[in-house]
Amino acid sequence: MKLSDQEDWLAELRLADGQTVCFRHVRPDDETLISAAIRTASRETLLHRFFSPIRTVSPDLLRRLLVIDRVKEACIVGLMADNGNMRIICGARYVRLPKPAAAEIAFTVHDDFQRRGLGTFLLKLLLQLARQDGIRWFEADVMVSNVGMLRLLRRSAPPPARKHCDGDVYHLEMDLDSWRGAGQGTNSRPVVA
Repeated sequence: MKLSDQEDWLAELRLADGQTVCFRHVRPDDETLISAAIRTASRETLLHRFFSPIRTVSPDLLRRLLVIDRVKEACIVGLMADNGNMRIICGARYVRLPKPAAAEIAFTVHDDFQRRGLGTFLLKLLLQLARQDGIRWFEADVMVSNVGMLRLLRRSAPPPARKHCDGDVYHLEMDLDSWRGAGQGTNSRPVVA
């Protein structure tokens, strides 16, 4: 699986173990792959992403995950070959907010692939796409228990312009203009415009 194999790949990332992850926009025909990713993810991973311990995907949620209005949102998935089959191992999305030039972000990396650089790569990829779409602010709600995501944002993003905690959820607001140079210097192919 290489970028040249399909015209809709946005980027690729070679992991330390030599495996390649290819990234593209989610498509409605990803239904089986998304369902499998959710079915095989841990309760904790699903809780951190959906703020609810789901085990299956309702038809309504699946439709919202797969049918994207590119004027209002972007959703990127990372795929790799696994025993001859394609597998979605991570995803990131932003959804425009009513505030001008602002979008809410969310990430998921399957348990089998966490702490391998995928979250950082997804953040940089989403940042590039958001800038192309005129977005200047990211907002994120992150559970206090989601130490990995909080560490990723602390390490990869500038300090939040605004941050507050409501119960067990942090709300972060990040100015994309303070992310100068983010997305450069990765061991990946660049985003295709």
